[in-house]
Amino acid sequence: MSKIIPFFKSTPGFERVLRAMHDTYSHNGRIFGAVRLTRPTESEEAALSKFFKRDYHNQALIRIGLGDFERQIQKNFPEEGEGFRLGDFLAEYMGTPKKQLEETLQKGSFASVILSELLPKFDEPPAADWLKELSRQTRREYREWTERYNIEPTPVIEMLQSVSEALNNLPQEKKPTPLAKFSEKFANSPYALDFHEKHGQLFLKALAFKFKQPVPTCTEDCINLHLRAGLLTCGRISSVTMHEIQSGTQILTLENISCLEYISAHGGKVFIFEDPLIFNAVCERLNDCRCTIINPTNGNSAAFLHLLRIFLAAGNTMHYAGNINFKSLEFADKLCVDFGKNLIPWRYSREDYEFILSQKNFILPSEKKHISLHNETLASLLSLMRKTGRTASSMPLIPHYIEDIKNIVHSQNK
Repeated sequence: MSKIIPFFKSTPGFERVLRAMHDTYSHNGRIFGAVRLTRPTESEEAALSKFFKRDYHNQALIRIGLGDFERQIQKNFPEEGEGFRLGDFLAEYMGTPKKQLEETLQKGSFASVILSELLPKFDEPPAADWLKELSRQTRREYREWTERYNIEPTPVIEMLQSVSEALNNLPQEKKPTPLAKFSEKFANSPYALDFHEKHGQLFLKALAFKFKQPVPTCTEDCINLHLRAGLLTCGRISSVTMHEIQSGTQILTLENISCLEYISAHGGKVFIFEDPLIFNAVCERLNDCRCTIINPTNGNSAAFLHLLRIFLAAGNTMHYAGNINFKSLEFADKLCVDFGKNLIPWRYSREDYEFILSQKNFILPSEKKHISLHNETLASLLSLMRKTGRTASSMPLIPHYIEDIKNIVHSQNK
């Protein structure tokens, strides 16, 4: 191919179509089917028009059959075209070792390999269920790994196998296991299962399937999903603020909290303020009152939720106060669902809402959102908020919050 390869390497406009043909050929194992070039560039239109001697200009989609392409090469390069094999050409053009390409073709399609080679090794859930789902989603949810398999079949299969083993051997201890330690055991590297790595991204998809939740799209959600699986990752990032009279205000990271086997609030009561400004104001005004006050630094953080689970295990009651808007009510409702009767919505009554609105100083921008709440107190307030069309900060309730805390603490000391 002394003339054919240099021609396609040096002529602009063929890269995308040849890459697509390589993937198609690797998947089918023969010269079959066609590739589609969507929104072709001017250089692609010009190159294909000249090569095929057809007019491909001003088309939103160009369809090229693999058989047509092979025949056209034989016409354009008659000296080298005799005995030309498109599969060999594509492998050489893409730099794929011939042995590797043959291995791909011998193995068959990605889905069939999963079912024939991997599934028999993992006949127990959750890995078995996940592998079956993966085999059904090779062209959608797992398309990226399908394309990687077409080029590097062995590494992808090894990755699937290690993720399946990890999925079936998640930690059972109450104390989270460091992800690096877990990753080294099942992926032969302490960093392979980090969620910014390809291996780790596949592991996240597997965990999301196991726990029946969407695949995380932000760092905090990734940390949360790992924690749900008993794994500790990025422990220095996720944090929560806690204030107590004896120890003062401190930032607790997920790493710090995971080292605590037991923690209990003063008097078995925890007071949680969603708004950091309200949290700060209440702490300043309660410097002589022994109580435990918390602020979820970054909202629904893994550290915050993990700390609440520790308080829950200790039998503590948690009072939650937040602003009155759709996002805040939805967050409060989720906490009520997760922690049941141990979490009490605090100062969400009709009278509190009307008092806030009467102050006219702390109105938040109104927002429209269709949400459905489970907690009756929050749902009632949501209905009232929709009627008035007004959301509000709970800042005017600071004196009431302080009075409530003092009364609760005083009653416990009797």
